[in-house]
Amino acid sequence: MTFKRFIGTFILITGLLTVGTSYAQEYNFIHYDVKDGLAGSTVYDLCQDKDGFIWFATEAGISRFDGTRFKNFTTTDGLPETEILKLFSDSKGRIWMAPFKNNICYYYRGKIYNQENDPILKKIVLSSVVTNIQESEEHHIALKTDVDITIIEPDTVIKIGRNRFELNQLFIRPGPFGKGFQININDSCFIMAGRSMKNVPCSTVGGSLHFNERLHKVRSTLKITAEDFTPGIDNLLFSNTYDGSWMVDTTTFDRYEERFLKGKQISHAFVDKEKNIWFATLGGGVYKLASREFKTFYFKKNITSEIFSLEKINDKIYAGTGFGRVYIWNGSTFDTLNANKEFEKSINYNSTNRVVCLKKIQDGSLLMGSDGLLVKNTPAGKIFTPRLYAIKSFDELENGLLVVGTARRTMLVEPRYLVVQDTVWPYRSTGVCFYNNSYYIGTVNGLYIVTKDKKVRFLGDDYPPLRQRISYFAKSPDGRLWIATYGAGVICMKDDKVINNITTREGISSNICRTLFVNNNYLWVGTDKGLNKVNISQTPYPVTIYSTSDGLPSDIINTLYVDGTTIYVGSPAGLTYFDETKVTNYSKCNLRILDISIGNKSQPLQESYRIHYRENSLKISFTGISFNSGGNVSYRYRLKGLTNIWDSTGQNVLEYPSIPPGNYEFELIAVNKKGIISNPAKISFMVEAPFWQTLPFQVSIIAVAILITWILVAWRFSILRKKEQERSSIQQKLNELEQMALRAQMNPHFIFNCLNSIQNFIITNDLEATNWYLTEFAHLIRQTLDNSEKSTISITNEIKYLKRYLELEMMRFGHSFEYNIEADPELDCDVVSIPTMILQPYIENSIRHGIRYKENGGGRIDIKFQKSEGGFICIIQDNGIGRKKANEFKSRVRVEYQSKGMSLTAERINILNRQLIEPITIEINDLINENEKALGTRIIIRFPYSINLKPVKK
Repeated sequence: MTFKRFIGTFILITGLLTVGTSYAQEYNFIHYDVKDGLAGSTVYDLCQDKDGFIWFATEAGISRFDGTRFKNFTTTDGLPETEILKLFSDSKGRIWMAPFKNNICYYYRGKIYNQENDPILKKIVLSSVVTNIQESEEHHIALKTDVDITIIEPDTVIKIGRNRFELNQLFIRPGPFGKGFQININDSCFIMAGRSMKNVPCSTVGGSLHFNERLHKVRSTLKITAEDFTPGIDNLLFSNTYDGSWMVDTTTFDRYEERFLKGKQISHAFVDKEKNIWFATLGGGVYKLASREFKTFYFKKNITSEIFSLEKINDKIYAGTGFGRVYIWNGSTFDTLNANKEFEKSINYNSTNRVVCLKKIQDGSLLMGSDGLLVKNTPAGKIFTPRLYAIKSFDELENGLLVVGTARRTMLVEPRYLVVQDTVWPYRSTGVCFYNNSYYIGTVNGLYIVTKDKKVRFLGDDYPPLRQRISYFAKSPDGRLWIATYGAGVICMKDDKVINNITTREGISSNICRTLFVNNNYLWVGTDKGLNKVNISQTPYPVTIYSTSDGLPSDIINTLYVDGTTIYVGSPAGLTYFDETKVTNYSKCNLRILDISIGNKSQPLQESYRIHYRENSLKISFTGISFNSGGNVSYRYRLKGLTNIWDSTGQNVLEYPSIPPGNYEFELIAVNKKGIISNPAKISFMVEAPFWQTLPFQVSIIAVAILITWILVAWRFSILRKKEQERSSIQQKLNELEQMALRAQMNPHFIFNCLNSIQNFIITNDLEATNWYLTEFAHLIRQTLDNSEKSTISITNEIKYLKRYLELEMMRFGHSFEYNIEADPELDCDVVSIPTMILQPYIENSIRHGIRYKENGGGRIDIKFQKSEGGFICIIQDNGIGRKKANEFKSRVRVEYQSKGMSLTAERINILNRQLIEPITIEINDLINENEKALGTRIIIRFPYSINLKPVKK
């Protein structure tokens, strides 16, 4: 009998030591450590509170986790000691914490209560570190140490210790019959309710968990750190050791079902409300096991674990990986198909030779495509074509021919000996497919259709999403073609027309889609953010998402194969498989308000708030707790009274910088990855109106506004009157200057000289010259008087006036000079005008001071009217003695008459420019040769096309 027990125990231990290592199958754990926000990597205990948060006791403080973010607490937040050994969540929502010292504290509604700030906790005197915390039906708390028990009631503290019993073994739990606690001391059992302690037979209340004798012997060899039992959730019991955690069969308690995290020092394990299993480790952080249905072959002993392609042939799964290898899984063992030797003859030998394509073709052979090698595996051996660039995709035609897409071209290949027959597409492709009697060529620039007679059509011109990179093709039995893209989701075509587009708006996890598989009425989509199962028989398409939060080792899905209800997934982590019917979709989403700040001050959480108008900024922090969503939780919210429209966000903080006075109700819900909607949160806010929004104040403000408006209007009218007076004054002065310019233009000296010239012609009996001169002089006087009444004069009339004036001056000076007047043909001289009496003073100045003193005669005056940018110019140029020498003559010779024509004209132009939109400018240049000898003077006057006055404001 003893020998049989020994053999049974030996077999049990041997089985335990081999569980989880055969075939390198492993569960997919999600690991959290300090880098993820956990307070410390040594985790002594963990628990889940009534709100759904999971708490971790570490050597560096407490961490609270909502599935996305960690919130840490240390001594600065009220902990009596940084290192916390024990946690307990009670029915009131308090989190009790036992530090590594003789002390106790708890967290409740944002605050840590300790033995310094809580009157009940002050009464507690602990003899040792608390090792266990329990709660009775009436919500009393029991603290167990190695030597005593302390029971905390609402208004008192009861202590049971060495003074009453000789303690060797001490056990406590809630009373099995209702109120109080069951306390087992050594071999005796007691029920303590209130202050009475009653001895009862242990057979009626039970002791600790009962293990089968065989299991008990094995347990004694495991060096157990703690045992955790979660009744009411999964009835799972874990024996935690320094070499992993063992799960007990709680049906018979006679064996261990599985071993988790071999080699890790497990302190505690528990199952949360969403059926996730959590393991706390000493030095390794925390591990979460989302599902035991997902199992992965990691191939850790090989060069790479990544799987790029999958196919099933004769009940065997073929998995393409790197270095020309294909793993073959028959359900119990692996075999390896190696084409790396053939790859040595490839032109891409320096690559990793990834096997990215696998397909069973019509003759039953396995076709393999890699980074430069097309291989056909037959019972007789391998047939391969090495002179190819990297294979990207291939498909089989009905006649057995293969269309193969590579990094350089797409070609037709004869399947028997893999001989290239033709080139379908002479450029790089990313995926190929033969559909609807045409070749569909996927590229980095989008989708092309090539007919058998090689006519090319680019579908991106007709449908912009098809300009994205094409990654994969899949055909469904109903004749639809499904196209995976990098950026536009999945596009569905039928008869060369796009009929649908599935993107994140329709519920898939990402628009970057890497692979596809059609199984009956379901389309499986592998993306960079998990695996999607799309029901294509319904519209809109229902979508189920699988990701790392569900048990996958990676969210990057390279390839997949669906075999009935078993799903095979290839990822950078390895080969994963699961039975979709056994994967639970159970999930919860709990919405919790974390903090409300009003006027940048945190407020206690309550259902309604009254806000002063000076502190009307609002900040609300919240979280949606869903550990099966991997942080993929969205929120919908609205602030009724401000808007009735629901908005969405992925953030967990909302801010309203300035809320107007009024009554508001904030509404918020959370939606997790599986579409579970949380409990709604509603909070009321009333923002007080400031005193200036009261009726008396508003009436007084209106009155003051009317008074100020009247004052401003009166002030504005006074400014306008003043401007009008200034304008009238300027106009009056301008008129005076025009009269002065007229007198200066026809100065007495000029008239006197003209009369002398007439007298001289009479004396010399030159009656013909006398008559001509007198007639021209009279015409000039008449024309001057006519022009003085006008503000502007056309260029044509100005030229006539200047010619008459210059003819008289030529005769007066004995024809000692000549002149020339030119007008640009592009100028409409009859339409374009200039201010009157502007040019004559400058011409007079040229004759009087420039040409008059020129030796040997030969004077010349040139007048030109030329078109310029934005207007026209008038150039008056003489070949006189220059301004410098003329000034010398003025200083030596007595001036019998002082001309003020130029200065008056300049002042007149300045006054005009104040009124003109575009000003008149004057430029005077002295002309000299290379020896700096004066050659004359040039005057350039720039006029705008039209003389327009600035508008007067009314």
